[in-house]
Amino acid sequence: MAQEDIQVTPYNGSVAAADLLGSERNLLISNFGSPTTGTLEDGDGILGSGDDGATTFNGSPVTYIGSGTVTPGIDLGILGVSLGTPVDVVVFKAGGDTYFHYPAGEPNLLGNVFLVVDIDATPYTIFTPLCFTHGTEIRTPTGHRPIESLSAGDWVMDIHGDRQVIEWIGKTTLRIPDRPEYRKWHPVRVAANVFGRGVPYRPTWLSQQHRVLVRSALNELYFDEADCLAPIVRLADGKNIRIDRTVTEVTYFHILCAEHKVLSANGMPAESLHLGQVARCGVERAAFGEFEIEEEIASVPAAAPILRGFEARLLAGQYEQV
Repeated sequence: MAQEDIQVTPYNGSVAAADLLGSERNLLISNFGSPTTGTLEDGDGILGSGDDGATTFNGSPVTYIGSGTVTPGIDLGILGVSLGTPVDVVVFKAGGDTYFHYPAGEPNLLGNVFLVVDIDATPYTIFTPLCFTHGTEIRTPTGHRPIESLSAGDWVMDIHGDRQVIEWIGKTTLRIPDRPEYRKWHPVRVAANVFGRGVPYRPTWLSQQHRVLVRSALNELYFDEADCLAPIVRLADGKNIRIDRTVTEVTYFHILCAEHKVLSANGMPAESLHLGQVARCGVERAAFGEFEIEEEIASVPAAAPILRGFEARLLAGQYEQV
């Protein structure tokens, strides 16, 4: 049973959960409560109607409602207008309450009065891989090595040139069914030289939610930070950075260090596994074998500021091959 702590927002309005399906609904933002965090437990990482009663949230059985998007909007009196950026959402009931979960981060509600909810009953992959793919070369003190050749106890180099020991390394091989609920398992292909000459130095595949370190003038303009971590899928432009749906089987590798670090993957700065942000990437604690996850490791701070989904999308399309 995979377990993850997720942030949810309770919906306290009068529209019944079942009535959210099938057509767009405008829900007043004032009818939502404050975000809270709870523990979701699920057997396969996919939420759907077939999971009803088997999946739990804070110990209460989950009834799946649907998934899709929400878009912030304003009320012009005669009609409502959607102005914001659509954000992925998963809606479910547990313990008598209806919850909205935003896997890639909350929508930007500033200045808006309602959410346009557009969901259907399509199952949703709640636990997504966060890892490097087979063949990715990681920089080590002795040069770049394929990730599959590394083991716990080996040394890797972070982008600052400091040595970091691998506390744990694991892998997951996924055969990706041709069904919508598994679309999040497809890796993102990053073309060579997209982030600068030699960054990366060859085409590189990452899981969709794997975060890379981005540096640009827009970072400082938008976020007042020179370096930020962004999920690679949010930088996708359909060309140089794109989801590769031709991949039907993929092996993902996880690297855990004592601290959250930015490593060099085919010359591209990309994060190590961060247990404080992603609860085991859907990997059960037992999968870590003899390595005991210390509380200090599970709560380490992030290596750099982390952009939310809608923030990272502001940077999409600005990268070109050089």
